[in-house]
Amino acid sequence: MHYLAAKDLNNTRELWQKLADERKLVITREGKPSALMISVSQETVEDSLREVRRALFSAGVSRVRRRAEEEGIPEDAAVAAEIDQSRRDRGLS
Repeated sequence: MHYLAAKDLNNTRELWQKLADERKLVITREGKPSALMISVSQETVEDSLREVRRALFSAGVSRVRRRAEEEGIPEDAAVAAEIDQSRRDRGLS
């Protein structure tokens, strides 16, 4: 996978060429991975977005499962507090 510094995003000709060649790029900020850029077509954009969302959800579930295995499952009050905090963080309550 090819890495591209965020400051180089201004060079659009080079950016589009690299994306066409690589089909996916990792955008870095201060030398650290910060974002992913993938090539899509007008016909595949919705399917690609759905697949990215599915992959992110699956990765999130895997992280939670690993954490539960390592730390154990918290008591009900802790679970409720975590859900409440997540909702506050997302502006849902």
